[in-house]
Amino acid sequence: MNKSLVLSLLSALLLAGCATGNKTLYDWGQYEQTLFVIYHEPEYKEQALENYLAFVGQFDGESRLAPGLFAEAGTFLLEQGDVNGAIGFYKMEYERWPESRPMLGILIENLEAQL
Repeated sequence: MNKSLVLSLLSALLLAGCATGNKTLYDWGQYEQTLFVIYHEPEYKEQALENYLAFVGQFDGESRLAPGLFAEAGTFLLEQGDVNGAIGFYKMEYERWPESRPMLGILIENLEAQL
């Protein structure tokens, strides 16, 4: 009886330890929905971009914003002609994600040379 009780408790603990819940490593916000709207519903594109930029702009150094989201925000601003805003977001991506530094370093340098 003791043996089966211990085995049951160990099984329950093992299964409970495997439960992860809904927590993800990074915060993606409404990224998928926003991209869908931007590319497939042009009448709502401006509002979707405003919401996306507000979402990305609220992050501080402690948050876990997903990789690439700062750079994409910069690209959206660059497409709208806001070079300084784009450079700001590119620099945020550059500082947060070392993997992006080779490409973003060149991009930032070229954009700053155009100013």
